[in-house]
Amino acid sequence: YAAVFVTGLRPILILVGSKRFARVHPVRMDARLPVWARDSAEALVTPWRPITAVARFHSDACAHGLVALTQAGTLVIGALATPASAKARGGVNYDAAWPTRTLPVGTLHRGVAALGGVVFHKPSGSWVVASATTDKFFIKEPNRDVAARQAREDTGTGDDLVLVHAHLRRDVRTTSVPPLQPRAHVDLLSPVTWETVDSYQLEHNEHVAMMRTLSLESAQSVGGRRDFVCVGTAFVLGEDVATRGAVYVFDVVDVVPLPGRPQTNRRLKLLCREELPGTISALGELRGNLVMSVDSKVYVRSLQRAEQLVSVAFLNCQSWVRSLVGFNGLLLVADIASGLWLAAFQEEGPTRVQVLGRDATSSLPVDHADFLVLGRRMQLLAADSLGALHLFSYAPYDAHSAGGQRLLRRGGFNLRSPVNAVSRLVAAAGTEPRHVCLVATASGAVHAVSMLPEKTFKRLHRITTRLVHSTVPLAGLNPREYRSVPSHRRQYQAPRPT
Repeated sequence: YAAVFVTGLRPILILVGSKRFARVHPVRMDARLPVWARDSAEALVTPWRPITAVARFHSDACAHGLVALTQAGTLVIGALATPASAKARGGVNYDAAWPTRTLPVGTLHRGVAALGGVVFHKPSGSWVVASATTDKFFIKEPNRDVAARQAREDTGTGDDLVLVHAHLRRDVRTTSVPPLQPRAHVDLLSPVTWETVDSYQLEHNEHVAMMRTLSLESAQSVGGRRDFVCVGTAFVLGEDVATRGAVYVFDVVDVVPLPGRPQTNRRLKLLCREELPGTISALGELRGNLVMSVDSKVYVRSLQRAEQLVSVAFLNCQSWVRSLVGFNGLLLVADIASGLWLAAFQEEGPTRVQVLGRDATSSLPVDHADFLVLGRRMQLLAADSLGALHLFSYAPYDAHSAGGQRLLRRGGFNLRSPVNAVSRLVAAAGTEPRHVCLVATASGAVHAVSMLPEKTFKRLHRITTRLVHSTVPLAGLNPREYRSVPSHRRQYQAPRPT
């Protein structure tokens, strides 16, 4: 790379790589100011260390690095991460809008066809991925009587009432050149060498539909909860065969590593597996319980000490559940055809899941949903299948909400790209709790959505209005109309409270 370092309050590094295009990357350092300046105003207005001077530096400990002098008088010596041009495993490519790191999916499989999911297991610091290799596809025995007779031959029992599901029947080999299909695996990657240290192979015709890391109640942990890797699958055999699914609960345990390979000190441990009559389309956590959706039904399961899932409660939805998010006893359900549902989990007395409210028309195609929290206030964020964000609120004392049965729409924002994932993070800054939702779209953009205090909102709204009216838009385009949700996709919108 050809580089130019620009010093100042917000230092930047301009790199030009093989694409012959200038890439601007900010150089950010921790704001660890001296002791005499930590309580001053400088510690509040300077989130990053200003750099006043920079020069080249090369030694055995730091090859082809930089030496920088900060405004606080601290000398910093460092170097960039290993570039991708060095052909190192996990090298960083700086010739892009963001520095990117491309990692091969483990080292165990060959001919990887697709990825079904990537999750991070925080207690062990490991990554769990759902990979897929190629496998031959054969149709199953269509005759139930023949399948029952074959099952009796395999088990050696004389029971005539044998019901064999389609995915457990024998293959019917009708051709010597069968088509290929993905064969799913759940792989555990080492965060040091990024190689596969353990793998769990799923059954034939079983595909990973959902995979998440959830904090569930466990008697084995001191705090009462433990992070587990939950995987939801589906058996796909064709259009004429009813689809079934299964849910897996894995734990990452410490083991004795292999000689000369210290990175193999962890393994995947299967705690329980439950097969259900439908696809596991969404997974979530509610009060330490596992929440799963099977087609249009939502089940709440508790992980018992005997490492089995016990039914706690259920909820009947209408169409197809795409997202399940739990927060302090509240459950947010996103349906692909029936809109947004807000339910509450009742633990005292008979445990049940009760619906508190739904959106106005119940026809919003919601793919992802999550909560927005600021202090004691909460909003509901919903992303539809066409790339628009909608904000709802649960206001049971508002006359327009029909006693809370109707979720009130507070606004919308058009992203112009389908939403792939929504993840909620807890912001550490500030005196009151604040949650930020990261929204990832198919265009490669990542949006941050959070609630703001009333004073901050009014100031930003005034600045936005001033910029829209004073700045000449490119090609006469309308910036507000570009981000507004089309009228035919807007739901009932309640008036703003006075």
